[in-house]
Parts: sequence; C-alpha cells; structure tokens
Amino acid sequence: MIIERNLLHQINPFLKRKEFISIIGPRQSGKTTFLKILRDYLIRKLKLNKNSIPLVSFEDRKLLLQFEKDPLSFVNSYIAPSKKRKSYLMIDEFQYAQDGGQKLKLIYDLVENIKIFITGSSSLEIKAKVGKFMVGRILNFNLSPFNFEEYLRANNSRLEKIYTQNNQQFLNWLFKGKQFKIKKGNDLFFEELIPEFERYCLWGGYPAVVLSKNDTERRKILSDIYNNYILKDIKTLLELATEKNLYLLSQYLATQIGSTVVYQNLSITSGLNYRQLKKHLNILEETFICKEVNPFFRNKQKELSKNPKIFFLDMGFRNNLIENMNSLDKRQDAGAIIENSVFIKLNELYQGINKINFWRTKTGAEVDFVLQIENNLIPVEVKYKNFNSEKLSKSFVSFLNTFKPKHALVLTKNYWGLIKRNETKILFIPVYYL
Repeated sequence: MIIERNLLHQINPFLKRKEFISIIGPRQSGKTTFLKILRDYLIRKLKLNKNSIPLVSFEDRKLLLQFEKDPLSFVNSYIAPSKKRKSYLMIDEFQYAQDGGQKLKLIYDLVENIKIFITGSSSLEIKAKVGKFMVGRILNFNLSPFNFEEYLRANNSRLEKIYTQNNQQFLNWLFKGKQFKIKKGNDLFFEELIPEFERYCLWGGYPAVVLSKNDTERRKILSDIYNNYILKDIKTLLELATEKNLYLLSQYLATQIGSTVVYQNLSITSGLNYRQLKKHLNILEETFICKEVNPFFRNKQKELSKNPKIFFLDMGFRNNLIENMNSLDKRQDAGAIIENSVFIKLNELYQGINKINFWRTKTGAEVDFVLQIENNLIPVEVKYKNFNSEKLSKSFVSFLNTFKPKHALVLTKNYWGLIKRNETKILFIPVYYL
C-alpha cells in the first residue's frame, strides 16, 4: 500500500528548476517509496516514459563503484542526451558515495539538461559531504516518518478530511494571522479522533509500523529499525560512537523527554566524557533520532548556556527504547509523550529551523514552547486534559505579562475557545489538529 506524502506538494514548485534535489530522513521513513511516488508524478505531469526516469540505489555496490570511478560516464549511461528535453536520474542511498559532493558538482557543471534526485539517511553525510560542494546547486528536503495527517490518510480517509480542514485554518492563523470562526466548546469529532491520535503517539509514524496488521508486527519492525540504524548508520561513524554507549545514552534520553537534561548526568549514565557526549548527541540529531530545544531568553548568549530539553523525532522509536508500549491511560509519562508529539509536529512545520524554544524562570514558571514567527513570539502550552472553559496557568499568564505577545496558543484534549487577555488573543484548540 503506497500512501501519498505531503512532501510531494512541497517539492512540486522546484521540479522545473535546475537545482538538484536531496531528500534526507531516518531509515525506513519511506525515502525509496517516495522516489517511486515522485517518479510516477513526474511521468503523469510531464508525459514521460517510465524508463526515462531511472531509479538506482547505491546499496548496489557495483553501481556505486561505477559512479565513483567515472561519474560522467555513469550518468550518461542512463540518460538520453538532449539540449531541448530535460533528463532525470534518481539515486537512492547516496550517502555511500565517496566524494559524492565533488562528483555531483562535476555532473551539474558539465552535463546539460539533467536533474538528479538523491536520498540519504544521515544529514551528516549528505549536508557535510555534498552540501559544501553543491552550494547554490542543490535543494534539501526532509522526509520524516508519517505525520498525523498521513497516518489518517493510511487508516481513515474521513478523519483525514476532518483533520485537514481544521489544520489548514489553524496554520493560516498561526503563520499568517488569519482569523477564523471558532465553534466554542467540545470538538464534535473528539471521540473519533482521540483514539487514533493516542495510537499514533504510542506507535509513531514509521510507514511500515503504521501499515502493520498487529502489535506483534509493530514491535518487531521498531526493533529492526533500531538495529538497522546501529548497523548501517552508526557503524560508519565509529570514530565518534560505540554501540553500547550510544544505546545507554539514547535509552536515558528516552526517559527524560519533557525535562531539562543535565550533561553531567548524561555523562555518568552513558560512560562518556563531555567531548564524547556532545559528539554522540550530534550523531543522534544528525541521524534524525533526537533534537535539542534550548530555553528562550532575550539574551542569546544566556540561551545557549542553559540546559536544553531533548525530544525524540518518532515516538514509536522512543517507546520501543524504553520497552513500554502500554496505552496512554496506563502510564505516568502520558503528558511527556503528548508534549514530545507536539514538538515533532512543530519541528516539521519549521523544517528543522531552530525557532522553537521553551521558557523557564528561576522561580519555576514554565511554558512548554515558544515559537518565533517573523518578529512575533507565540507561547504554546500543552494541556492534555478535558476543558469545559478557557483556563490559563499561572506560568502562562506570567509569560503573557512579561512579553506581551499578540497571539498565544493552548493545546487541549477536547476544547475549542478564544479569549483576549490585555492585548493577547489566546486560541484554545484540540491538540490533534496541530
């Protein structure tokens, strides 16, 4: 079963441009399948023959060696030379190519009318080794596991339609300031959407997991994803990481989502000194496992010096690490799971740009997330409980009084609402519409 990905619409405006395109994301996020979806889309849109858009993988060592030895001959063996018609080539698992960036630059500069799409499972490999040679010549896109909309697309088309309508209104409010009519009170579709949302928060969005038939299959696939990650991604970075230390570190981080991390505690748990620890954390981030979120301060130097929070980029991966796949109503970390799931969506909306922070004062006041949109701040509070009226926490009010933002957001379990406090418009919205 092939599910169309939202990334297709993001890439569409750039398909006719000259720049090459790289698609990076974690293993088993669907990059190979996405290339097939993209190829079929190009065939339909440009009326091309299927054979005119070849798809190759550098997991085939024979093809990899041919490319490394003579990239121009390799590329010309797949394309029909033409000054009028553009040729296309898709290369999966490009991170295996040695000096891949230099070779792509050679192709870009010397081969006319060609557009190449590459995929990779490590941004360390793709951005560092390709990006520095292809500045201005390549556009980078991230393909994450399924978001909640794509999850619904795979499981319930009616709920996907409901989600999409409400989500689009919300995004127009968040990023464009467009107001919309709020139906104050309990969400009409709460009882249908909540079970799906909680299941998504528990098992995550890896396509093979979402499309599995039962929990036994899902557990097996999540375990295999971790093992393949270690064997295929981390083994290439052994000068920075060992399997045991990385496992201890990632498992400890999995228990700390939603909390600020103390580097000293991480060092003790993982058996790594500070320098090794930072390198391991960088590996986890660049291979799409975790991401740091720094506290918000007006003083940027102070912001960088304070302890961050670390969130996972797929909740199934995280829950499998701590070997707990119990439903949310049976676990103490349900609030942290929802907060992490909110971060995953916010990170997707920001395309990995570091404009997401959290706020905490010495007196203990805290706001879950602070978004920076142009020159505006939008505080976000995650309150995963049933509301029957608009309520604000003392910490949230403290942020509003201190920074006086134009807009603020409270993510509820069930409730729509809109109030104004001084000059701040505060939107209450069910978290599953994010």
